[in-house]
Amino acid sequence: MTHRVSQPLWLIVLLAGLLASVSLSWFGMGKVHYGFSYWYDFYGIEAHIDKYGPQNRYIRGLESVSPIEHIRLFNEISDAVHNHGEGLKSISFERWGHQTRLLRKPEVQHLQDVADLIDVLRIAAIISGLICVVGSAALLGLKTRPSWAIQGGLLLFLIAGITAAVLITGPLKVFYFLHEHIFPPDHAWFFYYQDSLMATLMKAPDLFGGIAAVIAIAGVVLFGGYLWLLLRAAAWRNRQV
Repeated sequence: MTHRVSQPLWLIVLLAGLLASVSLSWFGMGKVHYGFSYWYDFYGIEAHIDKYGPQNRYIRGLESVSPIEHIRLFNEISDAVHNHGEGLKSISFERWGHQTRLLRKPEVQHLQDVADLIDVLRIAAIISGLICVVGSAALLGLKTRPSWAIQGGLLLFLIAGITAAVLITGPLKVFYFLHEHIFPPDHAWFFYYQDSLMATLMKAPDLFGGIAAVIAIAGVVLFGGYLWLLLRAAAWRNRQV
């Protein structure tokens, strides 16, 4: 395979590796419920619940349960959206001696949309991972390797460009833009704290900013690990030639 032909293929493989790394970071964070117990203290969510819980127009009493219960409720939401939305309707907390459902119908619908999106992203992550692994092995086997000056420059430009676009536009505007264009237009996704215990519990969208930053950083670190392994494999391949 000529150098000219192999480089575009390497770009595809490396981009797949970047997507797979971010996806692995995302789903890895999902396994530990996105570190919500840490963010709970970091964002002062208990005080936030104490303020807005009593103002809820539909369900009262979230402020009366312990932080441990708050964390449990979030963890159950996290488990449900990563399991095709199963169990969303049954998430409840004890309010004054009675079990009360945490989520209203519009919230369940939105979280089901999130679960459906995660299912799609899971497939995309698997495909990206396969392209990355199989493509890397195949191209190395054909005695080609990335032109790091070109590929590295393009990848850095891509990462820096996305980061700059988010910072310039504003993370909150990007957050709203993505929600408006990803989820069905007739499904609610914006909830006032006074209308939604879910939004209050998550202190949305503040919580998502911290989680997104950690996912992005961990994804870049994982991608760096993949590049290191790629360099070692290329060096080993060269010694075999």
